[in-house]
Formats: sequence, structure tokens, C-alpha cells
Amino acid sequence: MRNLILIPARSGSTRVPNKNLRLLGDKPLVAHITESAVKSGAARVVVSTNDDAIAEVAVACGAEAPFRRPPDLATATASSLSAILHALDWLARHEGWRPELVAFCPPTNPFTTPRTLAAMFEGLEREARVNSMVTVTQPRTHPFRIVCERADGTLRNDCVTMGGKTINDFERSQDFPVVWEGSPACRMTRGRFFEALLSAGGDMARTPGKTYDPTSFVGYRISRLEATDIDDAEDFELAADLYRRLKQ
Repeated sequence: MRNLILIPARSGSTRVPNKNLRLLGDKPLVAHITESAVKSGAARVVVSTNDDAIAEVAVACGAEAPFRRPPDLATATASSLSAILHALDWLARHEGWRPELVAFCPPTNPFTTPRTLAAMFEGLEREARVNSMVTVTQPRTHPFRIVCERADGTLRNDCVTMGGKTINDFERSQDFPVVWEGSPACRMTRGRFFEALLSAGGDMARTPGKTYDPTSFVGYRISRLEATDIDDAEDFELAADLYRRLKQ
């Protein structure tokens, strides 16, 4: 395979204890995105983890877990970018393999579909003008709806400016500028972008940056359901309820 789907799944979550192995419906959380990635058939699927139990689940789902992430890159403060750089560095050093496209898909987005992943690989291969493609969804609130508070406690509704205009320049909400809400479900980037960061050297854990190229990217639209993101215990329960409904 020319491309990589990397799934970051460390142990030691604080907001949702043992999150990646906690059952969401009938399977561990990490199994949902891992199965979707494998079913997409679009790339090699590797799970980056510091935990043998998580690695076992990944392999049972058809993915690979060829290394363990080092402790300094598996803390609550370690960046997601460091997980990508470590994986690519390990694969290059131990296998001489450098993927053309790298998709970063966290387990906390369990409803990401195989179709989305396959379509994104096809889309980024066609979009030669950009380095990255990221999932986006319809926002529940347009930025123009945000109000700001003045020092005296009064409010103003023109604190967000887009294209030189504020909400006060529009009478109808349907005329607002089109915006999308970014979703971490999948962030896909050309491997050469990360290779340049690796070539720069330095401490991998402290390399600044995002998991995609913020200066050169396009969006791939997904539904709000697919964009469901688990950040805390309440999110987990909501996702579990959604999963039960989908299975009915």
C-alpha cells in the first residue's frame, strides 16, 4: 500500500478512564475506527499505542501495531503531531517505508465510515494544489451568532468579522457567509509535509504544529453524526446512545 491510516490510541486517559478499551456498544472504542479503516481498503492501518491490550484489539480488527509509543510521547500533554512523527520515523527506520498520504484518525470519532476514508484518499490524490484534506461538518451555530461582552456588562453582536462584514450587514441569516465546523474525525496530509518536519530535527515531543498543513488544505463534508467527537464521560454516554439507536 502507498498510503497510511494512523490511529492514535494511548492508555492513561484522565477524563474518560481506560477510554480506548471501554465498550461502546458491543466493542471497545478503539475497535470502531480501526474496523472502519481496515474496511476502507484504502491504506495500511497502523495503531500507535503504548499499551499491549490496545495493540491486541487493533490486531484482532485487522490492523497493525508494530511498535509501542515511547512514554514521553504518550502523556496527556504530548501532541498528536508527535505521534505522527514518531510513527513515520519508526516506519522509515525499520522498514524503509514512507507513505504518500497519511490519514490521522482518532478513536474518539467512532462513527467515521469506510466510505469517507476511501473518498478522502481519492480526493486528496486529485487535489494536487493542496497538502491536506480535513473533515468538516455543518456548524450548529454560525460565528455571527457569537456576542461579546463589554467592560460595563453590555453586549455587542458585531464582534465577529468575515470578509469585512459583520452580522449587522445582513438582514437574513441565509445570506450569511458559508462556514464549516472543523472535525478531527480524519485529517489527511501528504507524507512529504511530515518528512520535512522530521528532516528539520529537534525534539519530536516539542515540535510545534497541527496534524495537517493549516496553510494548504480543503474540507471533506461529513454529517453531524459522523462528526460525533468523544471528549469526556458525557460525550461517551451520548455516543453510546447514538450507537444503540443505529443498531435498532
